[in-house]
Amino acid sequence: MTNSKFTQHISRNEIKDVHSELMHRRDKLIKLAYDQDLEMDKLDRKCIISFFEQWDIPKRPKDIPDLMKTFFTCCFTYAPLRKYLSSISGSIPTPSMLPNCLAIIYSEDEFLNDQNWFPLKLHDIAANIQQREKYDLKSNKFKPRIISVILDGTNEMRKRLEFGIEKFYLELENINKSPGEEIWKYVSEFPQQIYNVGTALICDFLKDIGCDRFVKVDHHFKKEFPALLGFNDCKKLNSKEHFILSQKIADILEMSPFHLDHLLYQWGRYKKYDK
Repeated sequence: MTNSKFTQHISRNEIKDVHSELMHRRDKLIKLAYDQDLEMDKLDRKCIISFFEQWDIPKRPKDIPDLMKTFFTCCFTYAPLRKYLSSISGSIPTPSMLPNCLAIIYSEDEFLNDQNWFPLKLHDIAANIQQREKYDLKSNKFKPRIISVILDGTNEMRKRLEFGIEKFYLELENINKSPGEEIWKYVSEFPQQIYNVGTALICDFLKDIGCDRFVKVDHHFKKEFPALLGFNDCKKLNSKEHFILSQKIADILEMSPFHLDHLLYQWGRYKKYDK
């Protein structure tokens, strides 16, 4: 079944029902976020209150070092790697926590200098660590994987920031207003030269710098999205089809794809508390 057929089969009453269910989840998540007796990650509490109670979206990083920290934090949200970093930081790492995590992992204080978070300088730090440690950069072990992503990611971001951060943001504003097919093409091309980084992690990055048309199609999304709509064969859609359909559904519901995605993500994590 194509995306258009999915949307054609949604009646006005079904739209109302889906919207009502989403608002129930929103209200429940907000209540859970304020319940300090429940086990919930501190960052998730903050995001739930900001994105659902106040309907905010993430703010753009103010400069290139902050942008690079956000970029690599998102590149490292692959679940086992995120758990590894969380074991060091004490919670899901934020961009501000990442330099200290890396400094501890590699015994390298140069990560702590904000001016070292420009692409070229950061690449040099990772290259020096690689020269010293001689990691197998195709390994999925945490230390070589992180260095591999930094080496490739700094090369990619250096090209994208060649004309400055404002030009980069202007490009993103134009992409964010584009049809779903064009947005997907952009996120598909972005990570091609970055080892072990795919479209989901790039979507995570773009969402986290204020692009509200991007959806991270991961296992949380693929589990919650079809069930919400009542489409069993929606599970047969590939990531591109899920991405484009989610934008259409969000538009029908008069909700940004970012908020739809984040609601599904947080509900997938905390619906166990919905008694």
